[in-house]
Amino acid sequence: MSNAIVGIDLGGTNAQGAALVNGKLSESKAIPTRARQGPEAIMDDLADLAHELAAGAPLAAVGLGVPGLLDLERGVCVFSGNLNWREFPIVEKLEQRLGASVFIDNDVRVAALGELSQGKAQGCRDFIYLTVGTGIGSGIFIDGRLLRGPRWSAGEVGHMVLNPHGPDCTCGSRGCLEALAAAPAIARDGRKAAARYPESLLNEMSAGDPNRIDAALVSRATDAGDAIARQVFAEAMDWLGIGIANLVNIFNPELVVIGGGVSLAGEKLLTPVGAKIEQYSMPVQKQNVRLELSALADKAGVYGALELATRQTTDKE
Repeated sequence: MSNAIVGIDLGGTNAQGAALVNGKLSESKAIPTRARQGPEAIMDDLADLAHELAAGAPLAAVGLGVPGLLDLERGVCVFSGNLNWREFPIVEKLEQRLGASVFIDNDVRVAALGELSQGKAQGCRDFIYLTVGTGIGSGIFIDGRLLRGPRWSAGEVGHMVLNPHGPDCTCGSRGCLEALAAAPAIARDGRKAAARYPESLLNEMSAGDPNRIDAALVSRATDAGDAIARQVFAEAMDWLGIGIANLVNIFNPELVVIGGGVSLAGEKLLTPVGAKIEQYSMPVQKQNVRLELSALADKAGVYGALELATRQTTDKE
C-alpha cells in the first residue's frame, strides 16, 4: 500500500485536512478545534484526523498550517492568540503521536503555497497572497521562493502603518492596515456609522442591535443600496488598496491574490483596490501586476499543507 501524505489547516475554530494516497486526493474533513481543552487535546484530535484521512495507509508525512508565530528550526509555536499557545513544541508532540514526520509553517504562508499548487498562482514565480478576514496576513513569493525571514515572521503586512493617527491596532500600534481594512475594522466603523445615522439600513438589518453589525452585514447593506454602508465599506477597501499598492511598489509581483472572508465581497473589493493600485503604484509595477480573488475558498490552507509536506518529503529523498 502506498504511503499517505496528509495536509491539515489548523484554525482557532476548526481544523480541516485532506490526504494524498497513491496520487489521489481524498475528500476533505473538518473537525472542531478544542482550544479550551488545551494543546494536548488538540494534538490528540489532529493525530486522529491524520490517521482517519490516511484511511489505513502508512503515514509518510503531515503538513500543518498553524495560526501564530512559529520557530521553524525548533518546531515550536512561539505564540498563537487564536489557540492560546506559548512555546508549545507542536512538531515533537505530533510526531510522537503519529510516528511520522511533521512539517509546520504559518497558516497564511501555507495558504499561499495552496494558491501556488492549486489556485490562481499556478506557474507564478513572483506573487503575493493576502488573506483579509479577522486579520490581514500574507505569503510572499519572490523568484519562486517563499519569503520567511530570519525569524520566520516575514509577511506581517497587516501591521504596515498607513495612518499613524488612525485607530488602535491589536499589535499595540495605531493606523495599521489591519486596523483600517480587516473585518473587525469594517464592523467597528459600521457600528459608528449606524449610531450616527439612524436612517441607515444598518440599523434595520441589525434589528437595532449594534453587536449584530459585522463586516458581512455591512457588505449586505451596501448591496441593498445603503449609502452609509457603502461609504464604510469603500473607505476600508481604499485603505486596503493603498496598502497593496505599497506592496506592489516594493515587491513588483506579477500577481496579487486576495483570500479570506472579506474577499467574498467580490467586485466591491476588486474595483476600489484596483483603482488604488493604478493611482499609487509606479508605472512599471502597475503594468505588470494582476489582481485576483482566490478561487480556493477555505481549501487554500489544506492544499498548501499538502504541498508543504510533499515538498519536504521530496527534498529529503
